Order: sequence, then C-alpha cells, then structure tokens
Amino acid sequence: MANPFDENDRSNKPRNGFDNVKSYSSNGTIEDDVDYYEKEIERYMQESLGSTQRSKQHLESSEQLGIKTAQDLLAQREQLERTEKNLDDIHRTTQMTQRSLNSLKSVFGGFFKNKFSRAPKDPPAETNIPISQSDNKLNKTLDSISENPALSSSNSGPTLSEKSRTAIKGTRWEAMDNEIDENLDAMSSQLARLKNLGSALGSEVEDQNSMLDRIQTKADRNDTVVRHQDHQMKKLLGYKGAAPPEDTAAFSGKKK
Repeated sequence: MANPFDENDRSNKPRNGFDNVKSYSSNGTIEDDVDYYEKEIERYMQESLGSTQRSKQHLESSEQLGIKTAQDLLAQREQLERTEKNLDDIHRTTQMTQRSLNSLKSVFGGFFKNKFSRAPKDPPAETNIPISQSDNKLNKTLDSISENPALSSSNSGPTLSEKSRTAIKGTRWEAMDNEIDENLDAMSSQLARLKNLGSALGSEVEDQNSMLDRIQTKADRNDTVVRHQDHQMKKLLGYKGAAPPEDTAAFSGKKK
C-alpha cells in the first residue's frame, strides 16, 4: 500500500481536478485559458452585435430612400397625367378647328352646297388614359409601410443553440445575444418591406414608360395636325407660296 506521506508518491499524482486538462495558453495555466476564451466570446459577441446594428442602419437608409423615390414617382405621375390630359384637350380643339376650316372651304367653294349640307357631328371626347394598377399598388405599399413600420414578416429564431443560451443565462452575454436576435428580426422585416417596395417601384416605372410613349405619340399627332391646319388657313387667306406640311400622316388618319 502506498504511503500517503511519501513525497515521491505525491509528486506523481494530480493535485486538483484541472491538472490533467491540456492548456493552450502561453503560461500554461487553466485560469489564463478561461480568461482567454472569455475575451474571445466577448469579442465575438461585440462584433456580431456591431455588425447587425450597422446592417440594420443600412437597411433603414435604403428603405427611406425607396420611400422618397416612390413619392417622387407618384408626383411625376400626376404631372404626366396632366400632360396627357392637356394633349387630349388640344386634340379635341384641333378637331373643332378642322370642322370650322371645312365650313370655310364650303363657303368659298359654293354657298348653296354649304347651306344644304348637314353639319358634321362633334367628335367624341377622347378618354385614352387607362386606369393605372401600378399607381394603386405603390400607394398601398407606402400606406402599409407607414402604418406598420416595425411589422416583422417572420421570426428568425435564436442565433445560439439552447445549450449555449443556457450557458450564458444571467450574464451580460445573454443581453447581447437578445439584442442580436432583435436586430436580426428587424432586418428580416426590413428586407420584406424593401422587396415589396422594389416590386411596386418596378411596376410604376414600367407604367410611366408606357405613359411617356403615349404622350410622345399624341404630341407628334397634335403637331402634325396643327401644321396641316396652318397650311389650310394660309391657302384660304390667299398666301402665295404656302408649302404643304412635310408630315400629314396624323391628319390623314394613318398610324405613326
């Protein structure tokens, strides 16, 4: 039986429960290892928290920029709609002007023919501005963001496992981990809102491109008709050398 008071025997046995644990620190003590790993955990948590906070701020900035862009597009839509309406009004006016010019031609061409001929009917009012679906979609998206700015679309769940959360329970790391989870949930909500806003913006841009095409067509048509009517008026007034307009496609009813 070994002597418990033998120094040689005691030197060959571990003095505490940590003597057989491998140490990774330079000094080779368990306390230094614990301190090192605590610092590493602290650094990891701080970096994760800072990263999620910065990402959240970037998403907030992107969302505010998207909202500003949507508001500008809606204001631009109003201007385009007024422009298109004015072009339609001009077209109706040119139709009435053409009726008057035709009457003047009849007067100069033969009084009796004009007297017994039936007056042409007024042209129907044009309402060629289609109802926009993208406008309603964009307005609804902005209203949804305004009414529910912090609505989360999904819960991402905890970032740490249940075992890890139990290990840090009651420490400062638990509060940091909870804040990281809150930031991730907020980012998930922001990404969902940005996706909906981006889709609505894309639809609105496509719709306004169609409006611009219609406005260009109507502006070219009105320009052609006005130049043609100007030529008719000069002929009626006896202007010599009145050259015909180069483009009479709109007046003749041909599509451009």
